Amino acid sequence: MKHSLFIFLLQIVSVYCATAQAEFSLDQAIDYAIKSSNAMKAEVLNVMDAEARVQEVKSSGKPKLNLGVNYNYNFIRPIQPTEDFISPAIFDILNQFVFQQPIDPGPPETFEITFARKHTLAGYADFQALLFDPVFLKGLKAAKVSVDLERLQSKISERDIIIEVTKAYLGTLVAYENKTIIENNIFVVETMLHETTQIYKAGFAEQLDVTRLELSRDKLNMELENLTQLIEVSKNLVQFHMNYPFDKDILLTDNLQSMLDQIQLEDDLMLASELRYTDRPEYAVINKAIELDQLDIERLGLRWPILRANINIQESLQRDDLFDGAEPGFLPAGFIGLNLKYPLIDGREKKSKQERAKIRQELKELQRKDFEKGMELEVINSMTAHRNAKKTLQNREDAVTTTESIYDITQIKFREGVGSSVEISVAENDLYQAQAAYISALYDVVLTKTDLDIALGKLNN
Repeated sequence: MKHSLFIFLLQIVSVYCATAQAEFSLDQAIDYAIKSSNAMKAEVLNVMDAEARVQEVKSSGKPKLNLGVNYNYNFIRPIQPTEDFISPAIFDILNQFVFQQPIDPGPPETFEITFARKHTLAGYADFQALLFDPVFLKGLKAAKVSVDLERLQSKISERDIIIEVTKAYLGTLVAYENKTIIENNIFVVETMLHETTQIYKAGFAEQLDVTRLELSRDKLNMELENLTQLIEVSKNLVQFHMNYPFDKDILLTDNLQSMLDQIQLEDDLMLASELRYTDRPEYAVINKAIELDQLDIERLGLRWPILRANINIQESLQRDDLFDGAEPGFLPAGFIGLNLKYPLIDGREKKSKQERAKIRQELKELQRKDFEKGMELEVINSMTAHRNAKKTLQNREDAVTTTESIYDITQIKFREGVGSSVEISVAENDLYQAQAAYISALYDVVLTKTDLDIALGKLNN
């Protein structure tokens, strides 16, 4: 019995753990998104690929040793036409020392001879090394810079993920905040409806008053249902940008008000002179690309000789019958060589490539200037939008306070019999509009602060 109870409790705990919501603050959601994002995984692979390219460039300049075996079967042996140089030499000696009367041997005959054997078997070891090549050193440095460029590119992808998650998270919080307000309004309306119904039963109110409150309640319930669906859609968008499974639920632990409390007044007074281009990852990418072009220009401008060395050792077996031990065995051979190469005339190929590299660099410098101007404008506009959003929020807060006061007074007048349900309906609609405008203004404040952080390059993980 105890064993069965234990299994039952264990099953309950397992089900609870399986269905429990995972809680995420905005920072936690961003961390999760960066770690699980396929885009970031692709960026990691790009960095790894760039690092592998560095090793590839390094290997091209490292010493290399090759071992090999070659076998050839000359089923048609090459023939070399050769003049008879022996007979004229013999007759020349005989004419000088033996014959009294010189004898003309005539023109030399041409014979077809071959020096190749049917079978050739050779084993070799070949060692090669690059001794001097400044172009290689520039290429190696450029490969290392390309790794830094890939890392900076990954910062842009990371920043984009932060933006997507942040804005989706904020949109969901707006829906939650709106839902809370509507739930409070429903509670107030239901309380008012209950009181009005009792007054109606006592004969001191009209059926129309009850009906209007019922319509207001139903309208709020419909809005609540729509908001509940909107929250689910918004949470799905958050999970999408987080790359979080859709079959699991999440709970957002931050709220708009707490984010608003974190916004400091000095953000609104920030001077444009405090702007730093280097805080933006795009700026670093442009600078690194310019550096890469400069290395390319320097590499193409080098005209130094290239010095290589190689050592070759081999033994070869040449026989008509490969397995006849009576024929000569393996014959050794070896050499040490140096190769000095100087590019004298290349048809202006390097010069043309260098000119193109200079043009690419100038284009990137223009791009950098445009980025600086664009960033300044973006920061100024974001500051203005954030400042206006904070002013609007203050006005909307005052409007909510005023409409709440009017609504409370209207309720009191209605309960005391000196007000009408029409006045309540008007005050109620004004209150709801003011609350909706307040939520929108609250969202605009945190959203414009986010845009300002993006413009300043401060939205980092």
